[in-house]
Amino acid sequence: MSNSSIYSNVSDDLRISQMILRFIASISIFAVTVFFTPNFNISSFPILILSSIAIISLDYLMAVFTGIHDIPLGRGLVGFTSAAVIIYMTQFFVAGYYISIVSSLIAAAIYGILDSMLPNKTG
Repeated sequence: MSNSSIYSNVSDDLRISQMILRFIASISIFAVTVFFTPNFNISSFPILILSSIAIISLDYLMAVFTGIHDIPLGRGLVGFTSAAVIIYMTQFFVAGYYISIVSSLIAAAIYGILDSMLPNKTG
């Protein structure tokens, strides 16, 4: 096996583990965020899981199309705005997930603050 294929396999494994950790962190952060944000309702735990998957997917698509990576508040105004848009748009993809525009701004701030406390995901 050549060195490039070994590094490729390690890189793929690292991306998968990062996505799993991101998913678990997203569920935990959104559970806290829903509690502290007015007009932000997630009807059940399965909906919390689906909304986390939708948010991770929308974040990935935004990163692919725009080059904006991650959504923590520490990335600046563009990251904060993209987080608020992603959090708000998720309600159109997941039934049982409801949020107002103002609440999506509050949720993006809470999510960004909590997410910035996690270790760096870029490795």
